[in-house]
Amino acid sequence: MAWGAVASSAVRTVLAAGGVIVAVVLAIKIAALVLEPRLTFYPVRDYFETPAAAGLAFEDVVLRTRDGVSVHGWFVPAATASPIPADRTAPAGLRRPITLLFFHGNAENIGGCLDLAARARAAGFNLLLLDYRGYGESQGRPTEQGIYRDGEAALDHLGSRAGVDPDRIVVWGRSIGAAVAVHLAARGAEATGAARDGSAGDPGGVPRVAGLILESPFTSVPDLLRQGGHVALLTLSRFGTYRFDSAARMGRVEAPVLIVHGTDDEIAPFELGRRLYDMAPGRKELAAIRGGGHNDLWALHEDEVWDAVRRFLESLD
Repeated sequence: MAWGAVASSAVRTVLAAGGVIVAVVLAIKIAALVLEPRLTFYPVRDYFETPAAAGLAFEDVVLRTRDGVSVHGWFVPAATASPIPADRTAPAGLRRPITLLFFHGNAENIGGCLDLAARARAAGFNLLLLDYRGYGESQGRPTEQGIYRDGEAALDHLGSRAGVDPDRIVVWGRSIGAAVAVHLAARGAEATGAARDGSAGDPGGVPRVAGLILESPFTSVPDLLRQGGHVALLTLSRFGTYRFDSAARMGRVEAPVLIVHGTDDEIAPFELGRRLYDMAPGRKELAAIRGGGHNDLWALHEDEVWDAVRRFLESLD
């Protein structure tokens, strides 16, 4: 009888301890899910500058995402664009303008991207700048899947926009925007592959990007936290859902790739950009900006960055 009482007490203790452990894990999981968006995103609402103030021709663009969020952007047309005929084909010998689709970094919005807009317009490239949900004039709150939906809406818009050649769209992402860009490039390649082998019927008219530019990218959030020594955040991230796993998608990217990365990047180390470069299966280039950090590439190395981008874009002709 005594032994049975001891065993029963031990079982109750084990069950109670197990219940406490489960409760703690659930509490951490809930905390991670609640804190994840706040720790990940730093939305900026106010514009540092507008195209009108910078003297750039532009059009306000408002798009509706598949999950019903209204997102805002600016379309800046090329200064010297060749006309696209009504049938959206170009006669032999006529240069078809490239259209850039740009996704900014985390604590930014499109108001900080007008140096790029001026460069692109003067060089004869169209440009669509898009704010993620919760940034600038876009509605909603940002999440990982949400900003992917924002990117899809922008690319789909360009694929059917008058004056834009759907076969000449290059997606460019900076920092967290690079994850959105990789997502779109892999999505387009998957849809094209499905259409080729007939495995998925109608691919839904998903545009296939002509090129992919990644500025200061990273492989994934866990890698970023691990590389930066953020042990507490890395542990918390294991209970969350955000991954921004460009490494898992990079092997499906068929478009030519340019990676521009500062060698002294203190936030997304150069090594992570180099890993993505190694993972790209097709034609690829790596522009290592000597001494460049994460937030000063355009402030201190604008000519070097743009020269690498311009050469890459011209090579797509």
